[in-house]
Amino acid sequence: MSVKTQYRTLKLHDQGDAVKHLQEDLNIVNFGFDKNKVDGDIGSGTALIVDGDFGPKTQAAVKSFQGSHHLNVDGIVGEKTWSKLNAAVQASNPRFDFRVISVQEFIDSRKLKVTTPKAVAVQIFSNVEDGEGRFSADISVAYPEGFSQAQTSVIVHTLIGVADDSVNSIRDRIELKSNQNKWEIVWVGRQYKCQSGRGHQDWSGSLCS
Repeated sequence: MSVKTQYRTLKLHDQGDAVKHLQEDLNIVNFGFDKNKVDGDIGSGTALIVDGDFGPKTQAAVKSFQGSHHLNVDGIVGEKTWSKLNAAVQASNPRFDFRVISVQEFIDSRKLKVTTPKAVAVQIFSNVEDGEGRFSADISVAYPEGFSQAQTSVIVHTLIGVADDSVNSIRDRIELKSNQNKWEIVWVGRQYKCQSGRGHQDWSGSLCS
């Protein structure tokens, strides 16, 4: 979702793709399912049908969200409601607003040999060449289930101050999974922050201009 779409004010009777994005995000926050699979009755609740029509049910869902997040309950989706909703979606889906990168292309471009998450992190960090203008590089390795029971791992690699006319910073999220004590990279996503005047200033999967 683009920044322009995120902060377009929406209200009752509006229609279009921006309303579809709103309905998808409300479903993710309320039910935690893939936005492309949510439609109709889900468990004990009823998900919004993603039809791009801001009707009474969508308005009621917006008001419910606003009330639970200490916002003005007016049913109008302005910048503050969008901001809270995007944060809630990201918390529900850590892959939210990442540009998907081919796993094999990522491995080939970094010349990675996957053994353990820590080893992959060391390879990524050591392969980063000093770039003109770069002033910060950081990498972290996390094990959601805890290290002793680890079946998955997440590496986050951040470069700030990239020597590029349009991109200021890059963040890669690398997800790994263990299968019979053998680790493999299963998903890679990338976010960007743009240079001033070249696009969005927050982390986003949207490309800079």
